[in-house]
Amino acid sequence: MKKIASLLVVLLAGCASQGDAPPFEINNKQFYGKNDEQGNKIFAYVVSVKAQGRKPINLDKPMTRRQFKDFAEQEYFEESSNLKLLLEDQAVELLNEELKERSYCDDKHVIDEVLWRDLSVQLRGRCL
Repeated sequence: MKKIASLLVVLLAGCASQGDAPPFEINNKQFYGKNDEQGNKIFAYVVSVKAQGRKPINLDKPMTRRQFKDFAEQEYFEESSNLKLLLEDQAVELLNEELKERSYCDDKHVIDEVLWRDLSVQLRGRCL
Protein backbone atom coordinates (compact mmCIF):
# COMPACT_ATOMS: atom_id res chain seq x y z
CA MET A 1 0.00 0.00 0.00
CA LYS A 2 2.86 2.39 0.82
CA LYS A 3 4.40 1.68 -2.59
CA ILE A 4 1.19 2.64 -4.35
CA ALA A 5 0.85 5.84 -2.31
CA SER A 6 4.46 6.85 -3.03
CA LEU A 7 3.96 6.10 -6.73
CA LEU A 8 0.89 8.36 -6.79
CA VAL A 9 2.82 11.15 -5.09
CA VAL A 10 5.61 10.88 -7.68
CA LEU A 11 3.12 10.90 -10.56
CA LEU A 12 1.21 13.88 -9.19
CA ALA A 13 4.43 15.80 -8.59
CA GLY A 14 5.43 15.15 -12.20
CA CYS A 15 2.08 16.44 -13.45
CA ALA A 16 2.28 19.53 -11.26
CA SER A 17 5.77 20.41 -12.43
CA GLN A 18 4.65 20.36 -16.06
CA GLY A 19 2.08 23.09 -15.37
CA ASP A 20 4.71 25.45 -13.90
CA ALA A 21 6.12 26.42 -17.30
CA PRO A 22 5.03 29.94 -18.26
CA PRO A 23 2.48 29.90 -21.09
CA PHE A 24 4.23 32.81 -22.82
CA GLU A 25 7.55 34.63 -22.72
CA ILE A 26 7.69 38.41 -22.26
CA ASN A 27 10.31 39.82 -24.58
CA ASN A 28 9.77 43.58 -24.33
CA LYS A 29 8.53 46.17 -21.82
CA GLN A 30 8.34 49.89 -22.60
CA PHE A 31 7.27 52.80 -20.42
CA TYR A 32 6.28 56.20 -21.81
CA GLY A 33 5.47 59.13 -19.55
CA LYS A 34 4.58 62.75 -20.23
CA ASN A 35 2.40 65.61 -19.03
CA ASP A 36 -0.90 66.40 -20.75
CA GLU A 37 -2.15 69.91 -21.62
CA GLN A 38 -3.33 70.49 -18.03
CA GLY A 39 0.03 69.40 -16.58
CA ASN A 40 -1.20 66.02 -15.30
CA LYS A 41 1.16 63.07 -15.51
CA ILE A 42 0.01 60.44 -17.99
CA PHE A 43 1.65 57.20 -19.04
CA ALA A 44 1.55 54.28 -21.43
CA TYR A 45 3.09 50.90 -20.68
CA VAL A 46 3.52 48.26 -23.38
CA VAL A 47 4.28 44.60 -22.70
CA SER A 48 4.99 42.29 -25.64
CA VAL A 49 5.34 38.53 -25.76
CA LYS A 50 7.50 36.36 -27.95
CA ALA A 51 5.66 34.65 -30.80
CA GLN A 52 5.42 30.91 -30.32
CA GLY A 53 4.90 28.56 -33.19
CA ARG A 54 2.89 25.41 -33.02
CA LYS A 55 4.79 22.41 -31.75
CA PRO A 56 5.50 20.10 -34.67
CA ILE A 57 4.07 16.62 -34.72
CA ASN A 58 5.76 13.55 -36.11
CA LEU A 59 3.50 12.11 -38.77
CA ASP A 60 5.84 9.17 -39.42
CA LYS A 61 4.45 7.23 -36.47
CA PRO A 62 0.93 7.05 -35.07
CA MET A 63 0.00 9.33 -32.19
CA THR A 64 -1.18 7.98 -28.88
CA ARG A 65 -4.43 9.29 -27.46
CA ARG A 66 -2.47 11.30 -24.90
CA GLN A 67 -0.27 12.89 -27.59
CA PHE A 68 -3.34 13.76 -29.65
CA LYS A 69 -5.09 15.24 -26.61
CA ASP A 70 -2.00 17.31 -25.71
CA PHE A 71 -1.74 18.55 -29.31
CA ALA A 72 -5.44 19.45 -29.45
CA GLU A 73 -5.35 21.27 -26.09
CA GLN A 74 -2.32 23.46 -26.88
CA GLU A 75 -3.12 27.14 -26.33
CA TYR A 76 -1.59 29.76 -28.59
CA PHE A 77 -1.36 33.33 -27.47
CA GLU A 78 -2.95 34.82 -30.57
CA GLU A 79 -6.02 32.58 -30.18
CA SER A 80 -6.41 32.41 -26.39
CA SER A 81 -8.33 35.00 -24.42
CA ASN A 82 -7.19 33.23 -21.22
CA LEU A 83 -3.52 33.79 -22.04
CA LYS A 84 -4.25 37.40 -22.97
CA LEU A 85 -5.95 37.98 -19.63
CA LEU A 86 -2.96 36.42 -17.87
CA LEU A 87 -0.66 38.81 -19.74
CA GLU A 88 -2.90 41.76 -18.87
CA ASP A 89 -2.73 40.84 -15.16
CA GLN A 90 1.03 40.45 -15.35
CA ALA A 91 1.36 43.77 -17.23
CA VAL A 92 -0.52 45.55 -14.41
CA GLU A 93 1.91 44.08 -11.86
CA LEU A 94 4.89 45.10 -14.00
CA LEU A 95 3.44 48.60 -14.43
CA ASN A 96 3.04 49.00 -10.67
CA GLU A 97 6.68 47.99 -10.19
CA GLU A 98 7.82 50.38 -12.94
CA LEU A 99 5.87 53.32 -11.50
CA LYS A 100 7.29 52.63 -8.05
CA GLU A 101 10.85 52.27 -9.37
CA ARG A 102 10.61 55.52 -11.33
CA SER A 103 8.71 57.31 -8.53
CA TYR A 104 6.40 58.47 -11.30
CA CYS A 105 3.05 58.62 -9.49
CA ASP A 106 3.21 59.95 -5.93
CA ASP A 107 0.09 58.39 -4.47
CA LYS A 108 -2.17 56.51 -6.82
CA HIS A 109 -2.78 55.96 -10.48
CA VAL A 110 -5.60 54.72 -12.66
CA ILE A 111 -5.54 52.76 -15.91
CA ASP A 112 -8.00 54.39 -18.28
CA GLU A 113 -7.52 52.25 -21.38
CA VAL A 114 -6.25 48.80 -22.33
CA LEU A 115 -5.29 48.33 -25.98
CA TRP A 116 -4.49 44.99 -27.56
CA ARG A 117 -2.36 44.14 -30.55
CA ASP A 118 -1.48 40.67 -31.78
CA LEU A 119 1.32 39.98 -29.30
CA SER A 120 1.21 42.95 -26.92
CA VAL A 121 -0.94 44.86 -24.50
CA GLN A 122 -0.76 48.60 -23.84
CA LEU A 123 -1.97 50.10 -20.58
CA ARG A 124 -2.74 53.83 -20.68
CA GLY A 125 -3.45 55.82 -17.58
CA ARG A 126 -2.78 58.81 -15.38
CA CYS A 127 -1.56 59.70 -11.93
CA LEU A 128 -4.16 60.82 -9.39
